Amino acid sequence: MILLHYRPIHALIAGVVLLLAVACGGAEATVAEQEPSYSGVKLSTEFVVGPNRFPFGLMDIDGALLDEAQVTVRFVSLNEADDVFLEQQQATWRTVRTETAHIHDDGGLHTHLDFRGLYVVDEITFPEPGIWAAEFTAVSSDGSEPRIERTSFQVVAEPVAPGIGERVPATRNLTIDEVDSFAEISTRAVERDELHNVSVAFALASRRPFVVFFASPQFCTSAMCGPVADTLDAARAEIGGAVEFIHIEPWDLKAAREEGTLVAAPVLGEWGLPTEPWTFVVGADGRVVKRFEGLVTVDEVVVALAPLL
Repeated sequence: MILLHYRPIHALIAGVVLLLAVACGGAEATVAEQEPSYSGVKLSTEFVVGPNRFPFGLMDIDGALLDEAQVTVRFVSLNEADDVFLEQQQATWRTVRTETAHIHDDGGLHTHLDFRGLYVVDEITFPEPGIWAAEFTAVSSDGSEPRIERTSFQVVAEPVAPGIGERVPATRNLTIDEVDSFAEISTRAVERDELHNVSVAFALASRRPFVVFFASPQFCTSAMCGPVADTLDAARAEIGGAVEFIHIEPWDLKAAREEGTLVAAPVLGEWGLPTEPWTFVVGADGRVVKRFEGLVTVDEVVVALAPLL
């Protein structure tokens, strides 16, 4: 039996400190002051000079999310005495479907379909480093227009994680044929999958496009890694296995399981990844075509791969 659930991304934004302006109310309060107030919460940590994907959520002071609204984002530079407007774009609401097995009191096994959502500006190009801000206007599904506090962020001159156009490291990650148990290389709750057939080094030598992603479904620190692994497996199936998808766990699994501590695997340093999860679409020349930090959707990956097939 399959049960449908809609679960927003509260867990994805947990731990983010929000400073919201709260109206004082009272007899003199205006209508605008009584409307719900939200803050923009960016869901990536690294923005660079050049093209960027800008994922975000909208959350109020109580942690409630504004979902499925029509959201416009204005990007402004804060590097001058006055704000300098760069560009305005319409954000896209995207959802990710995951399946979770659940045993009920009667012993029956049910599969719950969970949906998580986020807003994405597919591409915004920042011309210079420094401090920038995103300003939001939204029309919610009920027609209201809530107030939304803007969010600021830093744009750096050079990426830490592999950037667009950069070659990726020839990582010799273990494959399914090199281990005794699938659990040695993955924390996905499956017996095995098609995400561990080749190493990055092998894929590079093959001179064919591929996708590599770093996520730990069991030991995820951001609540996004399980959905990312499921999403990438779904994207692989959708394109019919035309390219290799490679999953790499970012943590030392022995330390995580036996000691309960998260120790970064050497591969994180090799790739310069400050966070996880990360997903990279790599061209036949071994260079990054598209990169996604955090939650990513099937259609985003499929669209990024389309020109390479």
